[in-house]
Amino acid sequence: MQVVYLTAYYCNLGRILGNHITVAFTPAFSRNSFMAKSLSPKIQLPTPMKEASLEITGNHLNIKYLKLVNHTADGRKDWSYKEYSKIGDPFYLHWAMNEDKKKGLSEEEINKILARKEKDANKAVQGDRILLCQNHYNYGHRVTHVVETVSSTAEKTDQMWTRLVRLVWVAQDPWEKYAPQTKNVIGDFVFKGGNLISANAPSIVLNLDALK
Repeated sequence: MQVVYLTAYYCNLGRILGNHITVAFTPAFSRNSFMAKSLSPKIQLPTPMKEASLEITGNHLNIKYLKLVNHTADGRKDWSYKEYSKIGDPFYLHWAMNEDKKKGLSEEEINKILARKEKDANKAVQGDRILLCQNHYNYGHRVTHVVETVSSTAEKTDQMWTRLVRLVWVAQDPWEKYAPQTKNVIGDFVFKGGNLISANAPSIVLNLDALK
């Protein structure tokens, strides 16, 4: 009978207040931590950000930036971040300088490039989502991940800048067969490096249906 009375109470209250009543239940805080390989001790992940804005924007993954993590010129035949395949997996996203590009440069020139990478690594705010694209030597240009930034600032590790992110979406395995072609997701845009590109740039035509 107590349940009936309580239900009736909230029903009456709902009729009085109309659509302006919201009942929220806050679950107990859970502590999720992990040991990042050779990069960091235990890290506590904050509660995922609310996604109420997704329906408003029409961008069902709420992507803010695009980033190239493998470049064709490098002749890469391996996928980056292939080991992260479970939604929610945390890992470090890299802003690194190719070792070959350091050849012939002075330390001052290298430091200037790294400073620009630091600035770009700090561009996204906590909770921003990034679409990761890769150029595989054998399998072409593919979209492999969508990640969400967890850390609020970049960290420097082994001559590179990193941001802690968590996995939001990942291409079906094997990527060679199922990872969407980049042009089918962002249009004819061509990356010129690994810096973040705004998803709202005029040259970007997002087709996120390809990620469903």
